[in-house]
Amino acid sequence: MSNYPPDPYVQPKLTRTEAEAYLQRLRLPSSLLDSAPSLSLLSTLFLSHLEWVPKDTSPLHVPEAQWNGPSTPIKLSSAFTNMPLGASAYDRIVHESKGAFCFSINATFAGFLRHFGFTISELVGRTFKSLGNDPMVHPDGWRWGTLTHELLLAGWPESPDRYLIDGAWGPGNLAKPIKLTTDPEGEAILGLNDFEAYRLIYEELPLSPNMTPPIDNIAGYTLYRRFAPVGTPHTLPITADSPGYWSPLFHFLLVSVPIADYMLYHHFSASHEMASFTAFWLITRIIPDSGGARRSMMYAEKEGQGKRAKVFTTGGLEGRGSEEGRDVEWVDMETGPMKEYLTREFGFKF
Repeated sequence: MSNYPPDPYVQPKLTRTEAEAYLQRLRLPSSLLDSAPSLSLLSTLFLSHLEWVPKDTSPLHVPEAQWNGPSTPIKLSSAFTNMPLGASAYDRIVHESKGAFCFSINATFAGFLRHFGFTISELVGRTFKSLGNDPMVHPDGWRWGTLTHELLLAGWPESPDRYLIDGAWGPGNLAKPIKLTTDPEGEAILGLNDFEAYRLIYEELPLSPNMTPPIDNIAGYTLYRRFAPVGTPHTLPITADSPGYWSPLFHFLLVSVPIADYMLYHHFSASHEMASFTAFWLITRIIPDSGGARRSMMYAEKEGQGKRAKVFTTGGLEGRGSEEGRDVEWVDMETGPMKEYLTREFGFKF
């Protein structure tokens, strides 16, 4: 067990030089380096992070060496050790202007936030497997997956409150800090436009009536996203009479996770034979100053669809709550055209 972390709950923190480079990556001024932690600062850093650091599964499918030389087909698989874990993603995110998945992005973002004096807890969430559906009426019901998502809680010494932030969920990402509360009604906020709304509620893991309840259980928090008919803006407070329904994103417990456990979650997500992330290609981020519009590139091997990744825009004021993609482009799943596109449109450095 020589590789087992000697201090499993160590909290990496970026140096001043590293934090300044991270601010440059986020297109934010270096003058923020000496800012005291606050909700305003957290909100600014969080949104800029979502605008410039994409969720990115490409390291799972393309070893770095494959990007060099002649153009070759990209095959969905796992490059095993190619996806960085934890704060080791710093160089990929900051110097190569690329992204990664949650166990890399959120861990690195946590180290960045600690530079400013934020107290950051790294947690793991259980993802909802029927995203966008109403679990009260959909046949899937409350269909939960495994603990495959890292998320963050942020606080600071002068604040009585703590806030959920998540730098790597992807489409449907909450882009504002949301406060933890044990109020039975939870905390509900609007997103970056009136067609986005989120709710964080303290509760035990919701299960369908036909599911066996656990023998031992404790309450945690569930993050929900609100869905309403296209073109229907959300208005607070959202009540039982408001149009639409709440659909879960993930559920988590207030239990800090040690580094070794993240190694296990990382393996299950990136290199295990049941790893879900190896089955699709996703690069996505919020478009800066767009009111929440998101540009995404997606590909999964489906018969009859060809070997091309779809690039499209969703959300924002223009989307008016629609999940339909617009401004569609297609990119061949080969390293040559893909490298050119990612360099030009997402700012990747190879």
